Amino acid sequence: MAAAGGAVWLVLLTGVFFGSLRLSILDLLFLLGPLVVVPLALNLLPTTRVTYLSYVNGSITRFLLLPGAGLTTASFFLREGRVAGALVCVWLIVALALALDGLERLITTRLRSFPGFCFAIGEGYALVGSLWLLASRLGMQPVGFHEPIVLLTAVHFHYAGLMAAVLAGLVTSDERAIRSSLALRISLLCAVLGPGLLGLAFLSGPKLKLAAVGLMVIGEFGIAFATFRTGLVRASEIGGRMLLVGSVCVIFGDGASGYLGNWRIPAPCLRQSRADGAVPRGSEFCWFWFVLTRGLEPVAA
Repeated sequence: MAAAGGAVWLVLLTGVFFGSLRLSILDLLFLLGPLVVVPLALNLLPTTRVTYLSYVNGSITRFLLLPGAGLTTASFFLREGRVAGALVCVWLIVALALALDGLERLITTRLRSFPGFCFAIGEGYALVGSLWLLASRLGMQPVGFHEPIVLLTAVHFHYAGLMAAVLAGLVTSDERAIRSSLALRISLLCAVLGPGLLGLAFLSGPKLKLAAVGLMVIGEFGIAFATFRTGLVRASEIGGRMLLVGSVCVIFGDGASGYLGNWRIPAPCLRQSRADGAVPRGSEFCWFWFVLTRGLEPVAA
């Protein structure tokens, strides 16, 4: 489905470029999630133990993923309101099934598997992002937040939440290339918990926001360097080369955003720009990286 979703997204991008479709850059950024990123995430996620609940969750995601992504895309062509909100309910069901799968993963592994913990948290983030998507399409202002912050929060939890957590689990699962040291696990834990902490930090002061962003940066660099090492081991394979390119993209993206945030933004604006820009910053290059990480093979958690 990811290939078909990518083709649809390119059609949307072409329509926006030539002015025939009225979608914003943020709309396109989010739609890349259900059309491409989430289908890829499901392909990379290892299956949980075969139970009735896992069978039901798997069936829901398998049969509703395509119509959910299609209806979500259609909702962006409607004005915010009940009809647009109703169209994303199918996607919300898919996200709920993912969250239940993550809960079952936590119960079965009993926190003894670090990759399993990463996968479970990522699946939970998908539900949080979908709830913010629903609020955005309904035109709601949860906790007093206005657009585009509401939609950006949905982007945040689909990309920096779901995607980063899945990648963190994958790099620690690939024991052929990486022996998971304590420092690596700490940095990956920052990548997994950072998006959630950042979401909670928006309810508090700017200092906690900045701390949460710092955790995310540490985590993203940790995943990038670990993936780079994996790519070096597999450099003779096309998947390994793709991992090298993707990890460099993330390192460059984080470095560029840090440079702009620290040296190119006037001091009076620095605090507010970091607070408002923290949500989309983690997804600047990560979507491209995620597509490239098909070189990693999913293993059982």
